Amino acid sequence: MDIDIASKLFPNITTLIVQLLATAVMLCIFKKFLWKPMQNYFAKRADYIEGTVNDAKNMQQKAKALMEASEEQSRAAAKEYRNIVEKAKIDAGKTRDSIIEKANEEAKEKLDRVSKEIEAEKLAAKAEVKSEIVNIAIDVASKIMNQEMDQKANEKLVDEFIKEIDK
Repeated sequence: MDIDIASKLFPNITTLIVQLLATAVMLCIFKKFLWKPMQNYFAKRADYIEGTVNDAKNMQQKAKALMEASEEQSRAAAKEYRNIVEKAKIDAGKTRDSIIEKANEEAKEKLDRVSKEIEAEKLAAKAEVKSEIVNIAIDVASKIMNQEMDQKANEKLVDEFIKEIDK
């Protein structure tokens, strides 16, 4: 077995040069036709991604600003609602107090009027009773004057007088 180890270890110089030249030509062609377009494509892609990320950040900031504005409006509306409710409660309280005060005044006026009417009726009743008593006393006196009285007649007359008063 005659294997030429030296020829296997060291390639042919012409083949080596041809292969190196072919590789260099391929690298030049690759650089001219593929490298620059690929670099341009990657640069455009990076710009597009960066623009998309920036747009997303801008949208996020706008959304955050809108959210804060919305929350502020919500807080303002809630505060206004609380103020309106509080004012309505105060107005209702004032109205209630006014109605109660007016009702109390009307009740007092009615009580005063009824008290005056009762007092007037009381005075009228007293006057009527007094008049009746005077009339009865006059009748009794005239009956006594017309009759000669003894003890029994006196008692009978008093009993009749009491019966007339009870009626």
